Amino acid sequence: MRLSDLFSGDRFVPTGPAASRLASPTFLLLVIAFTSQSAGAQVPDRLTQPVDPADVQVMRNHLPGWASPTNQVGLVPGNQALDHLTILLSRSQQQQAAFDEFVQEQQNPASPNYHHWLTPAEIGDRFGLSQNDIEAVTAWLQSQGLHVNRVSSSRIFIDFGGTVADASRAFQVEMHYYKTGNVQRFSASTNPTIPRALAPAIKGIRGLYTETLKSLSQGHLESLVRPGVTTGPSTHYLGPADFNTIYDVPSGFTGAGVTVGIVDDARTDFADFDNFRQLTATAFPNPIEIIPTAFGGTDPGPALTSPGGSTNGSQLESTLDVARVGSVAPGAQILLVVSGTGIWPAMEYLVETNPVPAQVMSVSWGGCEYDSPSGPLIADPLFQQAAAEGISTFVASGDSGASGCDSYFGTPPSNPAPNSPNWLCSSSYVTCVGGTQFNDTANPSLYWNSTNGTGFSSALGYIPEGAWNEPLNSQSSPQAASSGGGVSSVIPTPAWQTGTGVPAARSGRYTPDIAFSAAGHDGYFLCSAFAGASCVANQGGQFFFEYAYGTSAAAPGMAGIAALLDQKLGHAQGNLNPELYRLSAAVPAAFHDATVASSGVTNCKVNTPSICNNSIPGPTGLTGGQPGYLLTSGYDEVTGLGSLDVQTFLNHYAALPTPTMTMNCTPNPAAYQQVATCTATVSGDHGGTIFLAVNGIPRASGSPDASGKFSASGAVPVSSGSFTVNAEYTGDSNYAEAGASVVITAKRATPTFTFNCTPNPVHYQQTATCSATVGGDHGGTISFAVNGTTLITGSPDSNGTFSASRAIQVSSGSFTVTANYSGDTNYAPASASITVTAQP
Repeated sequence: MRLSDLFSGDRFVPTGPAASRLASPTFLLLVIAFTSQSAGAQVPDRLTQPVDPADVQVMRNHLPGWASPTNQVGLVPGNQALDHLTILLSRSQQQQAAFDEFVQEQQNPASPNYHHWLTPAEIGDRFGLSQNDIEAVTAWLQSQGLHVNRVSSSRIFIDFGGTVADASRAFQVEMHYYKTGNVQRFSASTNPTIPRALAPAIKGIRGLYTETLKSLSQGHLESLVRPGVTTGPSTHYLGPADFNTIYDVPSGFTGAGVTVGIVDDARTDFADFDNFRQLTATAFPNPIEIIPTAFGGTDPGPALTSPGGSTNGSQLESTLDVARVGSVAPGAQILLVVSGTGIWPAMEYLVETNPVPAQVMSVSWGGCEYDSPSGPLIADPLFQQAAAEGISTFVASGDSGASGCDSYFGTPPSNPAPNSPNWLCSSSYVTCVGGTQFNDTANPSLYWNSTNGTGFSSALGYIPEGAWNEPLNSQSSPQAASSGGGVSSVIPTPAWQTGTGVPAARSGRYTPDIAFSAAGHDGYFLCSAFAGASCVANQGGQFFFEYAYGTSAAAPGMAGIAALLDQKLGHAQGNLNPELYRLSAAVPAAFHDATVASSGVTNCKVNTPSICNNSIPGPTGLTGGQPGYLLTSGYDEVTGLGSLDVQTFLNHYAALPTPTMTMNCTPNPAAYQQVATCTATVSGDHGGTIFLAVNGIPRASGSPDASGKFSASGAVPVSSGSFTVNAEYTGDSNYAEAGASVVITAKRATPTFTFNCTPNPVHYQQTATCSATVGGDHGGTISFAVNGTTLITGSPDSNGTFSASRAIQVSSGSFTVTANYSGDTNYAPASASITVTAQP
């Protein structure tokens, strides 16, 4: 049992003779009180004023950058349906602070809430809005002709719908169509309003403009007489074995017992996985495909199984995601959650279902903040909820570099939008996964075999990496194709995002966090019959396969690694980010830092797109485009902390260093009731708590001071020749537990001892009374002797006094009466004598 465990409950309350000693008021005892909102506790109402339709408040940051008057092309018909919009409810400042603190404690090994994951309903009970507030908001929506579909279990989201006319009336907006390039979208023409009386309980609205989320992958068809992952001296494709070799993925873990939830919008053809597994010598289960109808999801229809239909880029994404997760974590169960109405219902299913269906979530979709300013505002609470439930979430950083609003794999615009990150990545509660590119073209034989081994393996080991940036397509035309990254203008810089390379400005959440290979240069091998790449030989013996790339290939790879981590540690891990940044400083060998040097680029410039940056070319050439960010030592806004050496990462994740702990007690030896001081000192971080106990009995606890010390002084409870004082440091998010002990030698105190006989002198046969009093402890015995002959023995009373009376047998002119105190474990022996004069 841990020493800190002794400080709770009442089973260690001392009783009997020791109780008074252990309760000595001179001993320092620290009592720490805390409160928390218990499950089912009454939540105070936030809404107390009646709704006045004429008194409204504008909801800021709800207008996308493309919804400008110059792009308007007409009004949206009033009878057009708008369903499954979302109201994000607003916790009180105190309630949100309590939830933030709780989620932080879930990642602090020193906290009793460490990895104490909640269900959606528990989050609602403890941190959701009151029933009265929810009823007030839903009543107002219904009064505007809108219908309420569902209130989330977390009591923070309201799903509602109606017509364009209803929504326009409720939020006092006009809904217009807008056209940018060849894309037509709709949006409110102004920021929406809500009744001021409801403003304390409403934080945001989702659904008043077209979300521009897209899958973040690209695929190309290849053909060979015999398919091979290595197809020539400088042409290589990543098979599962190659990824495992390059990134040191161990074979000892498979993700068994872990469920990975993949968010997409298309079903898959299981025959593609059969062919893929056969050719790559892998064995992972087919996904369980789920349509989240309870959350507004619709069936996207059956998967395409052969060419001839419309190109299904979404099916490519689903196929790639499943293949990547299964290749890295072949023992994990895969849930493919798909909806024809976009990915929000799929994410809600994974976060709001009770019990939580998956421990890991992979999202290979994105859109820029500039196009969706309220997106991060709405998504961040959902991802925070996922983290509180133990879900580790991974999101692709984007495929159009720092200029996240550009169409990836397309010609860059002449007037690009401002640099803007993927808003799904902006949340502090997701791990944003960027893209790297191998620096292997100068001498491929250093890194690749010229022939394929089992499962098309050909990689020899780790390959130096730069930033994924392919500014020219196969026709040498400019394209936006690079690792997304940048800084959020909505979400602040999280406290854990520190370290070498992290911008000191702290101007927002920086993305990405980590990265893996995402380039078409060494794309991922894939089978996809719907694209004509079934990996099955035709009559001429020719095989067609597909290679896919983009950060949407990197994110599910990291999701598979998280499944290995969960299996190794035996439980879900929640948000990995705090530990990732701690680990990057503590164990740099767990990361492959992508730098300008490792990219191999000479004369690197941020204005010229290359694999040393995530800048975008101009519409007609490499120059004149949108500058992004450079690779740097440590963290950068292109590849984050770099890629992982997975074996080292797994070995050291959550393996906190043990601090040095020392302790001493003075004085030593110590006497009974002497005040002694025991000081415990812990090196390194000074968080956590230090507990002190004497012979297993709790005595004091507290936090170390700025120098790492905690001291407690008090009466030393001497009960034997020696006793042990133990100190325990509970550790914190940076350091493991530690302990120390010291043995104090007990020395017996010399008591005060008084002795008297009356009357003195005494006559023959007169009765005299002798009394001895011992100060301090009242144990031991006292005996009286006359001229060396013991006459009587007894124990001191409650005052420390022992008395005896008798007739004195006078035999001489005087005689000696002696009192002897035998002492006990706390006090040494004592004696005193008195001469009694005899009278006839």
